[in-house]
Amino acid sequence: MVSQVEVVLDTIDIYFIFDILDVISSDSLKDNRFRFSDQQILRIMVLKEIKGLSLRDVVKELYSNEMSRQFCKLSDEIPSIETLRYRTSQMDFKALIEKVIMLYELSTGHEIKSSAVDSTVVKPCKDHRAQLQRKQHKYTDKNASWTKTTKDKWEYGYKTHISCDTETSLVLNYSFATAKEHDSLHFKDLIDSISQSTYILLDSAYDSEDIYNTILEKTSAIPVIDINPRRGSVVPVEKDNLTRWIMKNLRIRYASLYKKRWEVERVNSNLKSIFFFSFEYIYYVPHRHYEQAVGLKLLAHNLVTFANISVGLPKNRKLKSVTL
Repeated sequence: MVSQVEVVLDTIDIYFIFDILDVISSDSLKDNRFRFSDQQILRIMVLKEIKGLSLRDVVKELYSNEMSRQFCKLSDEIPSIETLRYRTSQMDFKALIEKVIMLYELSTGHEIKSSAVDSTVVKPCKDHRAQLQRKQHKYTDKNASWTKTTKDKWEYGYKTHISCDTETSLVLNYSFATAKEHDSLHFKDLIDSISQSTYILLDSAYDSEDIYNTILEKTSAIPVIDINPRRGSVVPVEKDNLTRWIMKNLRIRYASLYKKRWEVERVNSNLKSIFFFSFEYIYYVPHRHYEQAVGLKLLAHNLVTFANISVGLPKNRKLKSVTL
């Protein structure tokens, strides 16, 4: 049974989250062409994510719950499912995520000391459905593809590449692509979001001299990259060129700091959990707007994390009992 104190804390979180939404969507997202403002649409969609509802269920919630309508700044008129689908597909979630990060840094004076980059598979259909399409050589989604994971398992879908502040667990930026593209190809898409870090922590998928040089050229950070044993010795040897020798020495010198890279793994794990945002499986996304669906979940994750930190709760805590 959920205690009254826990319910109150979750209500505080909800108020705090919607206050943040008002700040990041106050001016740039207003458009008089629409009956409902983007601020209202955002409130509805974030409420949907933190309560774990479908579009159909969140519309029912708005019709039946006056408190939910008040939270979303609605009167008696409720947007339709089609309106929510279309308006969400037009939103720039990368810009919204960036504004949340800016607001957090301005309100707390936080500076990013270490950041990490990692990817996770996002599946547009269930595994057995993907296997059936593979056998029939007939795919309904032409953009999705197969990839082999580090656990020697083949998975079908897309990849979301995220950069993360390892201290706060806030997602700094993301890149969305088909699954077959290697993680290192999308590192440059995220470099600007981690350029102010003191340290950049990367696993062996990013063991590349090109990535090492990119970090040195684009940032003032120290790259700590795990060495891929498939490429030879993980310790410095005589035959290493200068760049390779430095990369190996940095990995050894900052071995204790490298452990913080697991924070991005924890973020991915929480995002994929059915108890958080069910990030791994994004079925039933209208018109296959998967990137917008992913962006919404990442925005919701940042808002919940921001609120948890601000009210003194564990940063990875999910809102447990949202009673409106």
